[in-house]
Amino acid sequence: MSIEDAVRQGDRTAWLAALFAPEPARPALHALAAYRVELGRIVETVRDPMAAEIRLQWWRDAIRDEGFGAGRSVPLVDALREGARRYEWPLDTLCAVSEAFIHDLYADPLPDWDAFDGYAGEACAAPVQLAAMTLCVEALGKPAGLAAARTAATAAGYAGVALAAADVALTVPRRFARGSSLIPVAAWRAATGEDQAASMAAGRLPEGADRAARAVAAHGRAADEAMRRHLAAVAPQARAAFLPAMTARRALATRAPLSERRPASWRTQLDLWWAAKRLDRLD
Repeated sequence: MSIEDAVRQGDRTAWLAALFAPEPARPALHALAAYRVELGRIVETVRDPMAAEIRLQWWRDAIRDEGFGAGRSVPLVDALREGARRYEWPLDTLCAVSEAFIHDLYADPLPDWDAFDGYAGEACAAPVQLAAMTLCVEALGKPAGLAAARTAATAAGYAGVALAAADVALTVPRRFARGSSLIPVAAWRAATGEDQAASMAAGRLPEGADRAARAVAAHGRAADEAMRRHLAAVAPQARAAFLPAMTARRALATRAPLSERRPASWRTQLDLWWAAKRLDRLD
């Protein structure tokens, strides 16, 4: 399966969003999306957390061409290395994406919203910023492109929180069944009246779990509003990197988060089209 096909099947929103980017930049955007798809697949399918953590570590080693991944030639790894070479993606930033997914493996709770935002920054905001670098360098060349991409940093941080919150709010039952949760401890207790570790040990979603999910969604909506306020300051060449994040608003508005129902594909396509129009009107 090609990298593009992996994205089309595993993250259709990212695949559709890439269609709004210039064609030369699409392979790199597909590589970033496929990387997150693969990390998510590891978390979802490898039942032994230690085995999954080793696989996540393999990706960090492979990207750096050291350790367990040294000397391996894997198409996605090669594409990520090529992106780092061509667009000056920092290897540490790419590897931090894999490291962030470790939070999905264990019942190691995030203490507060600052910790949640830190997770979101590594897992979701970093790929947005790397996509912005790709688009700017492709359009303007390295020196000017890298300078232009820096205008996206603040908005990318908020975009990452919106994306992470949309995903976490809609996957509470599935994560809970795996024995993990990315809902901050304080928010969980406020919504359910229970200690999060105790809830996990009991093996049942407590009453109020839906309120906890809605608290995450509300945090994401605030980040979405902040992202949109900062988009006007983002270089025009970088704005297409924000298209996936701009579709998160509909998921963040869900009234039944524990159902894990995501917006229909046709709605996402329409949201992307309208988002692209709005970005064009920022000039």
